[in-house]
Amino acid sequence: MPSNPTQRRTTFAELVNSAEPLVLPGAYDAFSARLVERAGFRATYLGSFAAAASTFGQPDVGLVTLTELVDAIRRIVDATSLPVLVDGENGFYEPSNIWRTVQAFESAGAVGLHIEDNLGGKHTSRPAGLLSPDRMVTRIRAALDARTDPSFMIIARTDAAWVYGDLDDTLSRLRSYVAAGADVVFAPAVPAAKLKEIRAAIEAPVMVAADLFDAPGKDRPGSTLAEYADAGADVLLLWYSLIGAAAKAVMGTLDGLASGAEVAELGDLILGQQEFESAMDYTAYERRAARYQ
Repeated sequence: MPSNPTQRRTTFAELVNSAEPLVLPGAYDAFSARLVERAGFRATYLGSFAAAASTFGQPDVGLVTLTELVDAIRRIVDATSLPVLVDGENGFYEPSNIWRTVQAFESAGAVGLHIEDNLGGKHTSRPAGLLSPDRMVTRIRAALDARTDPSFMIIARTDAAWVYGDLDDTLSRLRSYVAAGADVVFAPAVPAAKLKEIRAAIEAPVMVAADLFDAPGKDRPGSTLAEYADAGADVLLLWYSLIGAAAKAVMGTLDGLASGAEVAELGDLILGQQEFESAMDYTAYERRAARYQ
């Protein structure tokens, strides 16, 4: 049975603050979250990129609403016992109303959220820029005030390195966000070689996007997980890897079928039905059926 939200939040805080960095694979739906748990990972993540793609087949350009994201959170939380961290975009509202986002995520069972200073245009050639540090600090304070469970984690993200390539501004913003009370800070697009000096100046845990964001526009990360760990990262977020792996396998299967291949010839791309059913825990149903027959 899934653990209660407070237990999950306590566990997540322990993982973030442990000596070893937390590797955090990003699920894209309830089943992929089950697979994350089955593989032995201690927590999972839901990002707006994966939610937009898997739920609506749409790009990550601000199309997913708060209520749609909350629905996706509930499905993942209900499917596993793992702590689930969630992408809170820019908070969805101005500071006076950001309480609704925080309390909706809390109610859905998330262990925390990250809010960002990006104004929009992510994953496109026309990023809209960033909130000023002062405006972002106000959002962080409003989010902290809004939580009803003090163990619900508020993570502050800056995209200064991603949008502008400015590591000095990145560090300045991260320090401001920590001073505002953020539990963790998140800095995408900072390569491991530069993270060490940033990490030394930050008095809070630091999360990095460890699969693609340190090499924007590339198909492979520019730093390894081990390099990020050595540089002092506390959370190694893999926001893209699982949905990218799923898409490649499905596309490969469909391309093979479209070219006339037999299903048996595509076996390396397709999980066996028995293994799939094992991951779905059909045995739990069998036990209930036997008990109530």
